[in-house]
Amino acid sequence: MSTPGGAAPRIAVTWADTAPSHEPWFHTELAGLTASAAGALEAAGAQPVVLDAATGALPAAEDFDGVVVMGGGDVDPALYGGDAAHPSIDGVDRAADDAEARLVRAALASARPVLGICRGLQLVNVVLGGSLHEDLPPTAPDGAPGMHRNHVDPTGPMVLHDVAIEPGTRLAGMLGERARVVSGHHQAAARLGAGLRVAATAPDGVVEALEAADPATWLVAVQWHPEDPQTAGAAPGQLEAIMSAFVGACRGAAADRTRQSSPTVREEEPAR
Repeated sequence: MSTPGGAAPRIAVTWADTAPSHEPWFHTELAGLTASAAGALEAAGAQPVVLDAATGALPAAEDFDGVVVMGGGDVDPALYGGDAAHPSIDGVDRAADDAEARLVRAALASARPVLGICRGLQLVNVVLGGSLHEDLPPTAPDGAPGMHRNHVDPTGPMVLHDVAIEPGTRLAGMLGERARVVSGHHQAAARLGAGLRVAATAPDGVVEALEAADPATWLVAVQWHPEDPQTAGAAPGQLEAIMSAFVGACRGAAADRTRQSSPTVREEEPAR
């Protein structure tokens, strides 16, 4: 059961913990990032519940007040009509893809806020009918080195780059219109899913954030890693700002559900 309005929102935090396709170093990195995100949710006043999507079975969205989909391996290209034979495709766990897709759909259908981080953005975009670039080029259009991943050492620190955030978006309300971010991805959103709009882009034009176009739907997804505690140089306070806004939205949505489910008290009619 989700929590009553006013209580600490109960948040599902999903990642493919036991995915056999993840190398040990990658699993260790993902575990640390997930723990960082869960800690930030708790600091923002929520009750995070970390779930292993690789089991293929996740609890119902109605058990939570919001959903966070974390980073991980590549989304199965079969889900968006992509090239499954592309040599860059790595770390696919179809059980996690399907389980998280079901959870995201149910959360959105029941007006529960959704936050995606890195692969979480890609999964959300695919769930809503969008597609992905299977692999970003190692160089930018102007010939400069690619800015979205560490090409020298995949196991090393992520890279830094700027993003421009669209004015008037939810994300701009959290971070302003420019931010320095920590990035570590080789894929990105291509065709946008239904009901989504671009909320931020990198200098090379790569989509770095998406959100719901309808202001009544709280759905925000960032391609970068605000939860990465290892790389200095990113704009301070990003994680706290994002998680505070998300937890506030979860608390508000829970309060709305409580009001809607409360029986209407009818005043007694005066005696005649």
